[in-house]
Amino acid sequence: MALDLHLAICHPPVTQCLCLRGFGHLLAASCWLSGFLWFLTPVALISQLCFCGPNVLDHFLCDPGPLLSLSCTPAPRTETTFYSLSSIAIFGTFLFIVCSYTAVLLAVAKVPSAAGRQKAFSTCSSHLAVVSLFYGSIMATYVVPEASGSSSKVVTCIYALMTPLLNPLIYSLRNKEMKGALRKTLWGKQRL
Repeated sequence: MALDLHLAICHPPVTQCLCLRGFGHLLAASCWLSGFLWFLTPVALISQLCFCGPNVLDHFLCDPGPLLSLSCTPAPRTETTFYSLSSIAIFGTFLFIVCSYTAVLLAVAKVPSAAGRQKAFSTCSSHLAVVSLFYGSIMATYVVPEASGSSSKVVTCIYALMTPLLNPLIYSLRNKEMKGALRKTLWGKQRL
């Protein structure tokens, strides 16, 4: 989404050329493939650990953090590998998004019309709200090794459930009719 917005605002002719060649499909496929392949090493390392005691995972998802806490033997090398790979993947994509939005905001600042700047800033702000919600919670889960227990469940709930639920609402708030309906619902008819 960040790349799409960056190309659409900063390099509009390039966007049309890339879309015609199926570049979007290639990008989507590479993201899916790298997402699956990236964690093969941690999964292989975790599968070799010994698990004893109650084999009950007190968590919503089968994340590696809670799995590592169920291991009978300490596995510092596995933990370091998992958290290092997670940090590289998360911060790499986050840095790419931040750089893309920085370029977009610099280009938008040069737009002569106030209405054009307002529309572009509105689009960027809704995107950044979703990115902040998702990456903030996922960084707390996958980058901080000590994040375990009930707070980890809440954070996991935020990135796994709340972000997808709030995503349509955040993007629809750019729509004037949606804003009017939300005002009417929240404040009633007297403030319209």
